[in-house]
Amino acid sequence: ALDVTIQKRILDLLSKLQHELEISLLLITHDLAIAAERADSLVVLKDGVVQEAGSTASVFSAPTSAYARKLHADVPALNPDRYCALRDPGFRFLGTKAGKAPKIEVSGVTKTFTVDGKILTAVNDVSFAVPAGTTHALVGESGSGKTTAIRLLLGLEQPDTGNIAVAGEQLAGRSPESLRAVWRHLQLVYQNPFTSLDPTWKVEQLVREPLDRFKIGTSEERSARVREALENVGLGEHLLLRKPEALSGGQRQRVAIARSLVLKPDVIVLDEPTSALDVSVQADIVEVLLSLQARLGLTYVFVSHDLALVRQLAHTVSVMQRGRIVEHGTVTDIFERPREPYTRSLLESIPSGAAGIARVPNPRPQRFVNEEKIA
Repeated sequence: ALDVTIQKRILDLLSKLQHELEISLLLITHDLAIAAERADSLVVLKDGVVQEAGSTASVFSAPTSAYARKLHADVPALNPDRYCALRDPGFRFLGTKAGKAPKIEVSGVTKTFTVDGKILTAVNDVSFAVPAGTTHALVGESGSGKTTAIRLLLGLEQPDTGNIAVAGEQLAGRSPESLRAVWRHLQLVYQNPFTSLDPTWKVEQLVREPLDRFKIGTSEERSARVREALENVGLGEHLLLRKPEALSGGQRQRVAIARSLVLKPDVIVLDEPTSALDVSVQADIVEVLLSLQARLGLTYVFVSHDLALVRQLAHTVSVMQRGRIVEHGTVTDIFERPREPYTRSLLESIPSGAAGIARVPNPRPQRFVNEEKIA
């Protein structure tokens, strides 16, 4: 749950201590890219049973179990082009929307807060535009201004200066009452499905609530739209009467996505929607999101510190640092031709997993080798 740069610093520190203190290190992780980069050997577990064990090189170059192969395929850093076909419509929109108004337009937005008597600039002259039917990612370390930017986009905060428009509707300076019509077409999926859903409500109530709030359709029509939304995210009617505690993490996040879809919005803001999920569940959610986008023409704003996932999912990227956008462009531009040192540092911190294919095990400390000779 850490930014890639902080993650790398911590792992580098562990490797340094391992070398200096001559200790062994056991990593428990669902991130196979980290395992490939940092481990000499792997044990793959499922339901308490060892599926596969061996050197990192052998497990990554020729996994023998179906589960290990699935884990390998689900890791974003190891499969950056996995969803190319699903993203193709969005890339075509990027090329054909020239001269047309973007679905989202943020222009020169600044937001400050007063903390302990000092003025903190959380967002500083931020601008970006998102064409309809595409995914735009906001990336950066914690404290870079990503969360404040999306709160401004959702109308939950008002900017000090600048303008925000969604489908041509200006958001800045409007009251919550006047924003209701906009919110019907602008929905949010929160980071953690374990805390974003009311644990006392059943799935049917959770998904139906937006329809009740906006008084859309008859009771029968609302029930039909709830079932349609669940079907869109791959969930069956048998889950309607279950509470969140009776669902898996992936099912909970699908319910959260169904809840955002039930109003048939044009724009969905996704705030770290998979960071609390295992990689296999994450892959399922990403496939659902991209399939829905390709079929319904949805526009996404995706906030994440997982740059490997951003490369799989997004069409365009804005890199934020200390409240400013320091670099902006297509996924190809940002990932293959970064201009800014800060962007390069973020990209260099992504565990590539490439080392796992041709990994040479770390040599044992000389002290242990000598002890074996003496014995």
